[in-house]
Order: sequence, then structure tokens, then C-alpha cells
Amino acid sequence: MKPRFDNYVAICIVIAVLTCITILPVPVAGLKVAGSLYTGTVSPGQTVVHPITISSSADDPPTDFVVDVMGFGQSLDKSFTAIAPSSDTSPYSARSFISIDNSTFHLDPGASMTIQATISVPKDSGPGGRYAIIYIHPLPNAKTSLVATAVNVPVLITIDSPGLTRTGMITDLKTGDIVAGQPLAIITSFKNTGNYHYKNTVDDVLVTDSSGKQVAQLSTDPTPYSIIPPNTVEYIVNLKTALSPGTYTMKSSISLDRQVLDSKTSTFEVKSNYVAPPLETSVSLTPQNSATLASSDGRITIGFPAGAVISDATVTLKPIAISQLPTIPADAKAGGTCFLVDGLTGLLSKDAAISVKYSSTDLDAANGDASKLVLARYDQSDGKWTLLQTSVNKDTTTLSATTNRFSTWAVMATSGQATQTGGKTGGFLGGIVALDVTPVLLSLGLMIVIFGIWKRRKD
Repeated sequence: MKPRFDNYVAICIVIAVLTCITILPVPVAGLKVAGSLYTGTVSPGQTVVHPITISSSADDPPTDFVVDVMGFGQSLDKSFTAIAPSSDTSPYSARSFISIDNSTFHLDPGASMTIQATISVPKDSGPGGRYAIIYIHPLPNAKTSLVATAVNVPVLITIDSPGLTRTGMITDLKTGDIVAGQPLAIITSFKNTGNYHYKNTVDDVLVTDSSGKQVAQLSTDPTPYSIIPPNTVEYIVNLKTALSPGTYTMKSSISLDRQVLDSKTSTFEVKSNYVAPPLETSVSLTPQNSATLASSDGRITIGFPAGAVISDATVTLKPIAISQLPTIPADAKAGGTCFLVDGLTGLLSKDAAISVKYSSTDLDAANGDASKLVLARYDQSDGKWTLLQTSVNKDTTTLSATTNRFSTWAVMATSGQATQTGGKTGGFLGGIVALDVTPVLLSLGLMIVIFGIWKRRKD
């Protein structure tokens, strides 16, 4: 008896899908670096050598690399950045101290290369720290498909000489936007005015009302990043206490080893009642059971069906400030509802249902038109926002959607329309990230070819 037509179709589909998966590109592992940081004390006139070993995986293509010695920059978030030699004007630069034995090299798959960074400190170097970044990256215009992030090797030198000074100054103290339902960010700008780097600094902030009564006392964790002179960085604490209209005083103090480096006082005004954000909440997930994660004020609800996860997990919902959101898409505007769902890695096995009650601030972002509101999710792995197909219920002021992943979320206003209930119905599709149709087309093509061969043989 001959196999039925449906059996051949099923076989075609299986073969097409397996072939498609086989030929799709697989991301490479990227570079591994030993000696990715240099910190040491060097005497004036002394020379030291720092070895750096760069390794590729067996799956990486052959690549040409170049090594540049750059200036040492630091962002407001305290992370280190390489700056071009033409912009390296710091009196604490070590760029001219460093030479590289192999400024260009070739790396075959699975191979490694060790380069030597020679650090020669001039005899007339004064006290303090000296800083540079060794920047290792694929040769520009190299014909390679390597997907690798450039490697920064920070160099932090301490000159072995009396006269190290660890001082700092608060240059600014301000709040972020005061938005009901969002954490109120208190931002302290701090500059290292000494001649030496230090870390484990702490920012303590005291907030009082017009009568002098304490409203909140906040503190940061000790920062793991060194603060490099003469850079300015920011410390951010989030106020999550309800405030009545009035004028408030905030005092910020930056401490190092329990010694206050500097303090600054400023005021801010609350013009209407400030509603505190919901408290952080968590729920435990198991593969066998359904569960619901809800914010403390009940505005955000996430329903996980049984089988959504394949192993036990604890999921946490945290409110965040709008200033903490990644860059918003050009055709969208963030409202006031922003939060982070943490504790899950990868995709869910079954979609979760998310429901958010939109606020007056969210509605203001849409100029009063709730049909413009959507739920937006930032996908960290892709580095972009996804505007989900969202149902809007104006009667209950609720936005609803389904999702198979979680990270940073926000209510956004767009030029499109969400699907509505309790009112006129429209369709919003424009913000959904498009599927990659290449695998689909390949599968269909293979199915047609296989079916054609089978058909000719049958005839």
C-alpha cells in the first residue's frame, strides 16, 4: 500500500525545517582576554611589562586585529570608556607611557596571541594616578564575519611617590521629573578633584519637609567602580515616599571609608500630590502550577499559566523611573508607567498574560486618546523596543497583552491604534517586531522541490 499524500507532506515539512535550522547562521563566541586589567604601583623611572593574551574559539573566523592606546574616559554611570588620543587632555593620562610590541596581529580560529604592553614611567612624574585604556578591536575594513565586541583593557597606575590626594566635590544636586507613580530620582553629580582613583564610595541622602521633619533617608551601595580624576559621575537614589504639595530639602553626602568627602544641600518643589510607586513584589513559579504576579497597588498583573516555565523560578516586579528607560523609539512617547520584571532568562514555554491600568500621566502622553496607548517591552538581547499588540479597555482603563519574555516595560503612546474593547475597535500592528521570513521562504522552497520530485516519481 502506498503512503498517503499527507504522509509525504509531513515528511517534506520535517526535512525542510531541519535543513533550514542547519543552514541558519550561528553566533560566534567572540574573544576571551587574559590580563584584561592592569593595576599596579610603579616608581618614577621604572618600567613594567603587562602581558595580554587574546584567544578566539574554534568557531570564529580568521581575523586581523589592531591594538591602540587610548585615553581613559568615564561616563556619568561610572563605566570606563576609551577616548581618542586627540581628546585625551587629562593631566593624569598614562597614554604616552605605554607601548605595544604587536600593534597588529592575525588570529586564526581557536588560536591565541599574547601581546606585551610596556609601561615606562618618566623619572619626573609627580604623585598620583595615571590612566589609559588599551583598545583591541578588529582591523577596520577587514573582510571578516566575526561578531566580537572590541576589548578595553583599563590601565590604572599608581605613582610610588608621596602626595596622593583623595578628594572630591559635589557639583550638582537635583531631582528627576516628578511623576506620580514613578520613583523620584535624586541625582548627585560628583567630581574626583584629587590626583588618585578610589572606589567603594557611598551616597547618603536625607530628605526633610518645610518643618524640618525627616521624610526619607536613602543610601547607595558602595560603588565597585573606581572614580578616575578629574571625571564627574552621578549617584542616583530613588525616593518612594508619598509627598504632599510643598517645598522639600535634600542633603547629599558622598563618603569614602566612612569619611565624608563633600556634602551639598538643595530644595525641590512638589506642586501636586506625589503618589508613591508600588512596592517591589515577587512570586515563585513552578512548571506544574499557574501563578499571578501583581504590583502592591494592583495596577500591574501578570498571569503565568501552568507549564510557562520548565524549572522553578522567582520572578520580581520592580518600579523604575522614566529616566532609567533605554532610548525610546522615535515614533513613540513614554507615559508614566515603567517597570522591570526580573528573574526569568530566555523564553517562556507558554505565553503569560499581562494587564496594566494606565494612569493619567500615560493618558497625557497620548493627548487624552487611550486608543494610542500600547504596552512596550525592551528586549535586552536585541537592544530594541517591541510594541506589543495591545487591547485597550476604556471602561476599566486597562491595557492587556500576551508575551513570552520579560525585561523592562513601559506604557507608550504611538501614532497607531491598539485593539480596543469597551469602545470602538481598531487594529494595531505597526509596532510589532517583524518575523524573519528567510527561514520560512527557505522551508517553502525546499518543500516545493521535494514535493515536485515525489510527484514526478509517482507519475
